[in-house]
Amino acid sequence: MSPRSPRAGCTLPSSFFSQPSVGLDPDLFDGEDMKEDVRTGLLNLLYSDLEDDLGFEQPWNWTCAWLAGSGASYQWEADRGNGDLDVLFGVDFPGFLVDNPHFPRLPEAEVARYTDKMLKARSWPKTRNVSIGGSKKRYEITFYWNPGMGTDIRTIHAYAAYDLIMDRWDVKPPVLPKDPHTLYPSQWYEMTDRDYANVWAVQDMYYGRHPSDRVQGLNTARALWNDIHGGRQQAFGDTGLGYADWHNFRWQRAKESGAAEILRGILADAAPTEEEDTSNDIITRAALRYATDRYYI
Repeated sequence: MSPRSPRAGCTLPSSFFSQPSVGLDPDLFDGEDMKEDVRTGLLNLLYSDLEDDLGFEQPWNWTCAWLAGSGASYQWEADRGNGDLDVLFGVDFPGFLVDNPHFPRLPEAEVARYTDKMLKARSWPKTRNVSIGGSKKRYEITFYWNPGMGTDIRTIHAYAAYDLIMDRWDVKPPVLPKDPHTLYPSQWYEMTDRDYANVWAVQDMYYGRHPSDRVQGLNTARALWNDIHGGRQQAFGDTGLGYADWHNFRWQRAKESGAAEILRGILADAAPTEEEDTSNDIITRAALRYATDRYYI
């Protein structure tokens, strides 16, 4: 192994703390209304990915879809390279099973996890640098299935959400101060500063000279990653407060400080090939292999 420089961290793109613009992205919206060719373009991409790449039948019958996150907010101008468009979709799961009778009868959460994994592998590479609605601007478009969300995105406390099918705002983006850092208490910054210091210490340990330190550093990095990144899910759960929740703030600060990229680098260095399958992934793969060839992984 060739160790990285102990101070090689860098920040990950995030619009969370970026200065908001006066209006929404004019390439996507006409005032507050989404342009029709943008709306239909995003839906057609979603449907074709689910139908052509994953083999699902008639996705327009059982999906609800929203443009969410920074792309549907006043923070769309953050310097992140291509514009970042997150399309979240919920599913009428009984309807999905009716239209896909040969698909294994698995819990929705398991099917959603399989679907997201396949979309990431097969569809995201195609939508990483595309124009939408005839604009010259390029976007990175990603699709996610949120299990249990159904037809109401407000159940996950979305920051901003435009309903692509009903052509309306379900969650209007908040109007933010010029510096969004001022929205959060000083104690939160103090706690995330401690996260940052802990991550630097873990990096020094992992890239140290002694094998025992490397093992301890890796284990601690995994624990921190699961706590910081995994904890973010609580922000959008039943008891969370959504985008402004502490758990999401902690993750966004980890991206801003570079702590998230350091942890990601350690985990990638320890497992350079591909992430390990969980037992549930193995169960899903085994079930899908006995379905029709259309769903074979």
